[in-house]
Amino acid sequence: MFYQFQQNNSYGYFIVNDKVCHRLFIEAENEDEAISKAEELGCYWDGVDNGQDCPCCGDRWSRYFVEPVPIDKYSTEGYPVSVYDGIYKDTVAEWNRKFGGYECVVKPEFETLYSSKSYAGRIRFKDIEEYAHYLSDEYGWTSPDARIYYKNGVVKEIFSSRDGRM
Repeated sequence: MFYQFQQNNSYGYFIVNDKVCHRLFIEAENEDEAISKAEELGCYWDGVDNGQDCPCCGDRWSRYFVEPVPIDKYSTEGYPVSVYDGIYKDTVAEWNRKFGGYECVVKPEFETLYSSKSYAGRIRFKDIEEYAHYLSDEYGWTSPDARIYYKNGVVKEIFSSRDGRM
């Protein structure tokens, strides 16, 4: 099982070094083991209370938002992705540009929720690396944007496609 740790940019910046970056994925038997590994890497908790982090920005790391990544579910049922209609010249082309490289589980179609219209579907991730790369492309802030720590000691860095590395 992989557990995800996401860094908040407390004080308006992210800490990036040879161990941590914006997002960490740690393979572990359980949440306690994942949290212990995260602490070894430099994650800390309650940074605002301890005076390490900005009180208005919030804690840099939080063990309360640690969650297992349901990669098996994303592999079988897919992961919902959408593009808002009316923002791009061609909504369908934008969806294909962003998500067309992934296997489609549910073909996209236009849908309306309240007053917003979007082009939405579901894509499949074959493994944690593909999922981490998707998140790096969508929400990446650092370089590398994610690191995957495997139980066997292998560490894989994930860069956004905007970095020119993959």
